[in-house]
Amino acid sequence: MSIVAIESALEERLMTLASPPPIAWEDVAFEPTTGQGYLRVHHLHNTPRDFTLVGDAAERLGIFQVDVVWPAGQGKVEAKQMAEQVAALFAPVQSLDAGNHRIDLTRTPSIAGGIPDEGWYTVPVSVNWRAFPA
Repeated sequence: MSIVAIESALEERLMTLASPPPIAWEDVAFEPTTGQGYLRVHHLHNTPRDFTLVGDAAERLGIFQVDVVWPAGQGKVEAKQMAEQVAALFAPVQSLDAGNHRIDLTRTPSIAGGIPDEGWYTVPVSVNWRAFPA
């Protein structure tokens, strides 16, 4: 199973967000613009579950972490509204195509409380996923 295919499918889904703010992708240079919100993406992979003794079929698990990073001091409403839009994109129950694998989204994404951080207000959105050979 290709981790790259899984990550790409999740990222492509995020890019369907209507009027998205700039996105800080993993390992891509990004300089936030003062006063403008943005999204920050991380992929958190968990230990695979093997279905056979030879390891030729496995369920992969992970969290697609999308942080809504908003300018501090503007109140939490806009940041939380953007977090809700991100969560709605990944609402259950849906499957995403990842090449010869299927990603299942069967849980409502979690929107955490906001975290102040040096001039920014960050609202984490956690999307739990499971991927299987198709």
